[in-house]
Amino acid sequence: MSAEDSRSRRDARLAAYEKLQAARPHLFANPPEAAFEILFDRADQDFVSEQGAAWARANGLPEEYGDIGVVYQDAYTMMVRDAVRFRTGDRGAYFRVCPAADGVAAAVLPVLDDGRVVLLRHFRHADRRWHWEIPRGFAEANADGEETARREVAEELSCAVRDLVRLGAMVSDSGMTPGGGDVYLGLIDRREFEAAGDAQGREEGIDAKKVIGMDGLRSMIAAGEVDDSFTLTAYALAVAQGRLPGR
Repeated sequence: MSAEDSRSRRDARLAAYEKLQAARPHLFANPPEAAFEILFDRADQDFVSEQGAAWARANGLPEEYGDIGVVYQDAYTMMVRDAVRFRTGDRGAYFRVCPAADGVAAAVLPVLDDGRVVLLRHFRHADRRWHWEIPRGFAEANADGEETARREVAEELSCAVRDLVRLGAMVSDSGMTPGGGDVYLGLIDRREFEAAGDAQGREEGIDAKKVIGMDGLRSMIAAGEVDDSFTLTAYALAVAQGRLPGR
């Protein structure tokens, strides 16, 4: 690739970066005494890009791996590479994965009106494993947590939520992403849930539902059979707030 093509590519990625910064400034905050200061000066960004490109070339990788800015984006997520100054004063890069939309993602602990909980057996591509977990999903643009929560329950359980109680919020992996979402307890009419039958989101990797009492849920968690962070967070918040039956 020519030097002109490389510059054009870098310019495009930085233009997308500046657009993201203008739309979602909270992602680019530099609070007092931040351990990693985001650098916005083009000279700093070019220095870090060249540093990354040199490393990539030395390791037989495309030099574009060193670019600063929005380096990948699809309908659900974007990958951002920031130029930063570390506490040592050195300049370098930090990588993060940001949600594509600025709405609020959500997870819902579904509790039937007889006190039992619904879990889904869901295959996750990232770790190539099946998980028992609660309904959850990405936000659509400008959707709040409640809208996302109701949509996910409707899509994954084929029924509506009667009442929603917001338990709190979580960050799924603060070392990699600012993403996470709101966590809810959703009360569901047992008869409506049973009338929905076995309709599943098979295209999303869901192949089974499990209805389980609180003792059974605690046993699954204690045995490591539930390891999804959203499910564990929802359970912990619900227990801490005394919102589960028998607690």
